[in-house]
Amino acid sequence: MDYGIVLPHFGSFAREDATQRVIGAAEAAESLGFSTVWVVDHVVFPEKLEGYAFNPLDPFLEPITVLGALALKTTRVKLGTAVLVLPYRHPLYTAKALATVDVLSGGRLVVGVGAGWLEGEFNAFGVPIAERGSRTNETIDILKALWTEETPSYNGKHFQFGNIKALPQPIQKPRPPILVGGMTKGALQRVARRGDGWIAMGKGPDDIKAPLDTLRELTVKAGRSPASLQINMLPLATPSLDQVIKDIPRYQELGVQHLYLSFRAWTADFAQLMELMARFAHEVGMK
Repeated sequence: MDYGIVLPHFGSFAREDATQRVIGAAEAAESLGFSTVWVVDHVVFPEKLEGYAFNPLDPFLEPITVLGALALKTTRVKLGTAVLVLPYRHPLYTAKALATVDVLSGGRLVVGVGAGWLEGEFNAFGVPIAERGSRTNETIDILKALWTEETPSYNGKHFQFGNIKALPQPIQKPRPPILVGGMTKGALQRVARRGDGWIAMGKGPDDIKAPLDTLRELTVKAGRSPASLQINMLPLATPSLDQVIKDIPRYQELGVQHLYLSFRAWTADFAQLMELMARFAHEVGMK
């Protein structure tokens, strides 16, 4: 199993010294032996936000832009989105921005995608939230086409274009991996049919066992081997870092290959966040 971190590019950590904190965390992750650094995604929030542990008055740095900066500040760690909300972004621009990160980083991009959930955000974009699934599916198909075909074209319900050039394509061949996030049946079907892997989220191993069994069944039905999928896990609402460490053997038994952590879940202090990263790296036997 390898490990990654969610970068502190949003919330209270982004209020002051955001540049130093984001770059500092990424450079520390690389030095400590983490294999990936990840950005998360929201563009806007409703003024009144309920049921989500985020203050709409706090900054949220745009994720692809952050990865572009880190492409020039790191040399080894892979740069991932976890997850990029696809349905309210135009796929042509999204493909261009992501391909640029892959080029600037020398082929280190990992694309985690999702369908989104915050209705107020969809309303602000003028995109019906009821279309999020079909828009996400089309966008994944378009990303693959733009990144692998010489003169791609597409004719879908939401997006249409014909015989275009969209360069540069990513350095990675055939293309960067596309990981699909989500715990719903629709998300699992999307992984099985279109994804190179799954980004699972939950409090602990028990939260992902049943969805993982379902995913493997759906993957077989889609004519693919479950072994071809990369299984990633982001522990959410886990009470302590100690508990995450205790859960690692169980995650390995379930087939999780990559575990990435949001250390900000356990501290609001940046210096302490860096200490937690170093402690975790030491306790799991990283560099």
